[in-house]
Amino acid sequence: METIFQEFSAYNGTLIKPYYWLYSNHNCVKCPYHIRTGEESRVTYGEFYEAFGFPYGPTMPENKQLLFYEIKAFNGAVIQKGQATNCTHSNLHAESMLFEKNGYLDAFLYQHYPVGYLTLYTNFTPCNEFGHCCISKMYDLIMRYPEMRLDIYFSQMYHVAEEFPTSFWNKEALKSLAGHSPRVTLNPLSDGVWKTVLYAFVREVPENTMYQPILPARASADSYNAHMIHFITGIKPYYVDTPPISQPQETKRFPEYTRDKINPIQQQNRFLQYYPMFAPRMPFIPASHGPKEVTSKPRQIVRHLNMPMEISEEMNLNNTVTNARKLNEVIVTEQVIKGNDKETKRNRRKKKADSVKKNKR
Repeated sequence: METIFQEFSAYNGTLIKPYYWLYSNHNCVKCPYHIRTGEESRVTYGEFYEAFGFPYGPTMPENKQLLFYEIKAFNGAVIQKGQATNCTHSNLHAESMLFEKNGYLDAFLYQHYPVGYLTLYTNFTPCNEFGHCCISKMYDLIMRYPEMRLDIYFSQMYHVAEEFPTSFWNKEALKSLAGHSPRVTLNPLSDGVWKTVLYAFVREVPENTMYQPILPARASADSYNAHMIHFITGIKPYYVDTPPISQPQETKRFPEYTRDKINPIQQQNRFLQYYPMFAPRMPFIPASHGPKEVTSKPRQIVRHLNMPMEISEEMNLNNTVTNARKLNEVIVTEQVIKGNDKETKRNRRKKKADSVKKNKR
């Protein structure tokens, strides 16, 4: 196997120079050691936030790629953990250097064959753009080690939006890579996995961070990533542990990836207490396409009916006067009773007398 890297022992791990022509320069702070193993792979909490957008939501650092990896045996024991970064000076992606044929990772897997699991925790999904071919190199590696399982966890999508000319190739490559499921999985970083990464690869983590729930902006971005990777690959992520997001009552029926409203001033003050050098940037999460809110405001409906004249007149009278009575009938009855009372009595007496005379005859 041809060796294209150099190893240098450090105090807490190994520094790897992935290419012989890389050298220290001012344009790339990581050069020439873009691959680090052991405790050398740990980063500060501020650097982790800047790359992964934890805990305040996506930061989208286009020129900063940070990848952590774990190599495990079939029984789950960790054989090696490490870190890979991109080179801004030579425009090399982290996955392109790590998965290079005959590179460091290839040589390590060859020496420890067979290996059970390779797990990646990266701030961006791998691409397949010209000059990098990250996904193609991943594909070649898993073909050379058919017994190994590959699990990829990411915090942000890389160049899959329509405004990027390479979005089509990246999405097709992700779909092809996910087609090897269940041996290969693509999963967004979520609740429990965040704490695993913090524990294994980050130093100077605030004590209360491990016990606090994921903030709404970060949880919303994780849910959106799960929706997007499912939409692109057609395969639902295997390992998604997104905490419930508190939402107003009228928006609880919306999809889980809906963006939540956050208070940026409160987030900034809380973060600057620990790391004043890093000012948090506002997260950008594409708008969701959930159903529109349905209002319950009643509508006025007018119906026109053709009714008989008599019935319609009676209904109009009853609608205009409450408990209406037919006053003409009452008035006539009162006039008969009150005005002709004496005359009625005389007529009754006269009829009675006439009937008595007839009977006598």
